[in-house]
Amino acid sequence: MRSRARTAVRTGCVVLAVLGAGAHPGDAQPVQGVIGSYYPMQLIPGQATVLHLALPRNNPVQSIDITPSTGITVSGMTSRDLNQGSVWWEFTVTVAKDAAPGPRTLVAVQQTGRTVPVTVTIPNHVPAISNLRVVSAQTNQAMVDVQLTAADQGGSFSASPLVWFLLSCGPGQPEAGVVRGKFDNGTIRVSIPNPRTLTEHAGAPAAGNHCDLQVRATDSSGTDSNTSSTAFDFK
Repeated sequence: MRSRARTAVRTGCVVLAVLGAGAHPGDAQPVQGVIGSYYPMQLIPGQATVLHLALPRNNPVQSIDITPSTGITVSGMTSRDLNQGSVWWEFTVTVAKDAAPGPRTLVAVQQTGRTVPVTVTIPNHVPAISNLRVVSAQTNQAMVDVQLTAADQGGSFSASPLVWFLLSCGPGQPEAGVVRGKFDNGTIRVSIPNPRTLTEHAGAPAAGNHCDLQVRATDSSGTDSNTSSTAFDFK
């Protein structure tokens, strides 16, 4: 893949922070903090999605609340210390097939209160991606070349769709970000940054040779696909 997609990456785990304007109505506890970043921002009907949140280390998360909660089940909390004053929390969120589409409010419940609310969305249609594979992953190259199959009943992909990625290569920080891909004849081709080449990194990069990669693609209406995953080794 000769041409390189334009890349937007926040170093460390921070991809996107969308902060609400205040406390959720009816909260019994005061608002104490903010969610530094979270991914993904959409929850797929009929599927279980792993929701990732980054929050300060000094105020552990006890649970998350998603409102309205009808058709939504939260389970499986795990955490990962990023060694830079923050913790990467993971929750499995299962959405019923018949859950009503639209926005939901998400807050993290911490020991001393609740975070400022952010928004996650249940879309009314779901683009489908599959057959994710790494075409080229060279240790000394700046980018990792990836390709995947994409279909979109109820919508369409642009010629240069957004592709969101979460890349974990060993014990360092996972890299999360968004790049522009190229869509043609049911295939998206995209290049994502090699963690070793990122500058101004907030902490130790995940620079191992064996990597786990997750991606989502966004269609023309702004709706995210399912998550597709693969593992690969740098050569």
